[in-house]
This record gives sequence, structure tokens and C-alpha cells, in this order.
Amino acid sequence: MEKIDIHCHTTNRPLSDMVSEAADVTSVGEHMAKHGIKKAVLLATYFPHRGSGISNYRLLKWLEGDDRFVMFASLDFEHYFFQGLNELEEITEEEQVKGIKIYTSYQRIDLSSVNVADVMNIANSKGLPVMFHTGQSYSSNRKFGRFAITDIVKSSDLEVLSERWPDVNIIMSHLGKPFYDDTISVLQRNPNLYTDISGLIDSRYDHREIPQVVEAVKKVLGECGTSKVMFGTDFPVQTHEDSLYFAEQALKGFSDVEKEDFYHNNAWRLLG
Repeated sequence: MEKIDIHCHTTNRPLSDMVSEAADVTSVGEHMAKHGIKKAVLLATYFPHRGSGISNYRLLKWLEGDDRFVMFASLDFEHYFFQGLNELEEITEEEQVKGIKIYTSYQRIDLSSVNVADVMNIANSKGLPVMFHTGQSYSSNRKFGRFAITDIVKSSDLEVLSERWPDVNIIMSHLGKPFYDDTISVLQRNPNLYTDISGLIDSRYDHREIPQVVEAVKKVLGECGTSKVMFGTDFPVQTHEDSLYFAEQALKGFSDVEKEDFYHNNAWRLLG
């Protein structure tokens, strides 16, 4: 069964304290091939709290000519918003990206602000989905003992955007972990809201959580069906092996058509 990974990261830097020592494009592609993943969405990353990330045009250059990958653009809301907005307008006008990622929980972002409206209007005009980080951040838990670097964002916090921009598909990453019931109710109420199973554990440290995570994925799929939930990894945080295990366990009893929606069709439609 063909698969699309809706949520993946890459870097050319050697990794430490991660489950994989490498997450360059070649390494990501090797993992994809091993697990039958046809295409992956790679995300431009802006982490002001770390002073690091991968910019839009840098990532675009890495992916040039490689049709296994598409990318979501992003921008730094905290420090260089207007420069980022101008770049976002340019790169979406060039039709080189398939969506936009907003790093809520990592950056201080007022969802009711003009700045967020500017980004949503770009997405609306270009027919692009917008992805938000929802729920906890593992790096924040380990380093600071709190759920998120900045204010935590739940799935329900995005409903106001869903209502204002009904033609923009919004992806609430990571099932909004650990606020699964919140995510379920939001998915049931809003036709343009989706979620993914990426980043539910840090695969280096959290294998003891696997049984609970499987039950959480089962619950979301059982109450919302497969038309609003997508396959994703969050590699190199969550491995492809763990992501597929969650999916395969949670999808027992579902039809092949429902599995195809989860693994492939939902993402294919959102990516245009």
C-alpha cells in the first residue's frame, strides 16, 4: 500500500541525542524506501529558542529535482516576521511549496493577530494547507519540565481559524498530544481540520509509552474515522518503524479503502 509521510524533517548536521545519527535527504530517502513510503513532506524549520532551523530556499535547494519530496514553507514569527512574510509570498507565487507550517508552541504566536491572518490569507489565495504544532513539545519537557517552549496550543485553539478560513485545510500535528479528546471533538465539528500521528513519542527515550500511544491512535480513528487522520513520522524524532507500528496496530479491523485514506489519499488531496 502506497504511503505518504505528511510530517518529516531533514538536516545535514550530524545528530546527537536522537534515535538516528543522520537525517539528511539521502538518509530520509533510505528509510522511506525501506518502509514503502512513496513521498514525504519535509518542513522548513524555525526554532528561535535554539537559534537554529532550515530556511525555505535552503531546503528547496536540497530537494531540487527529487520527486520523492515536497516541502512546506515556514517563517520566523518572533524575530523576522516581515522578511519571512515577503519570502513566503515569493515562494508560494513560484508554486514551489505544497503548504505552510506554523511553529506554535515553539514561537510566541498570537492566533488572533494580523500576522497570522496575513499567512492564512496567503494560504487561502494559493489553495495551500496550513500545519500547526499542537500539544506538547518533547524538547521542552526534557529541558524545562513544561509542555511547550511558549504557550501550548490545543486543537480547539485553531477552530477560530477554521471558521474564518473555511476553504483552508488545517493540519493539527501530533494528534494534539496529550489532549486527544480535545482533538477528537474538533475533528468531528470542523470539516477542514485534519491531524496526523507524527511525533507521538521520542523514539530514543519513550518506548514505554508505546501501548498508550497505540490506544490513543485507536481512539481517534475509532471516533473520527480515517478521512481526517494521516500517516506521519516526525523523523528523526519518531522513527518510521514506530510510526508504522502505531498505524498497523490501530488500523486492525479497518477496510483497505479506509487504510488507503489514512496512508495516502487524505494527504494526496491536501497536497493537491
